[in-house]
Amino acid sequence: MGIRAEVEERSLPDLSIPYLNVITDDARLLIGVRARNLLALEYLLKRLLEKEPPESVSGFFLDVNGYRLHHLEELKGEAKNIAKKVRLYRTELALKPMSAFERRIVHMALAEYPDITTQSTGEGETRRVVIKPYP
Repeated sequence: MGIRAEVEERSLPDLSIPYLNVITDDARLLIGVRARNLLALEYLLKRLLEKEPPESVSGFFLDVNGYRLHHLEELKGEAKNIAKKVRLYRTELALKPMSAFERRIVHMALAEYPDITTQSTGEGETRRVVIKPYP
């Protein structure tokens, strides 16, 4: 494919695993539609690294040019805005369907709100977070 890239590693407060950011001019190719290429690449790399000694690999979060990190920040912002509406109207509201990782980020972002609670509902690709007023 001939893709030139650099990889930077750092730790992020929201992640308990290393953050690996691929910096490249070919981001669109690596990311793909709805980040499917990027998620597939992360999956393949994790399966390959499973063959290494357990102490050498503890998992990682793969990104390209900060694409997924930006998406997670937007997701947290959206969740906090919905939480404000739940507080104001005292009614439950559901977010759009999302991956298990994204749901975890939402649950963690809203854990600091003592007057609301979050719950994952649905199955498979329709699984989502519902934000509710705390009884």
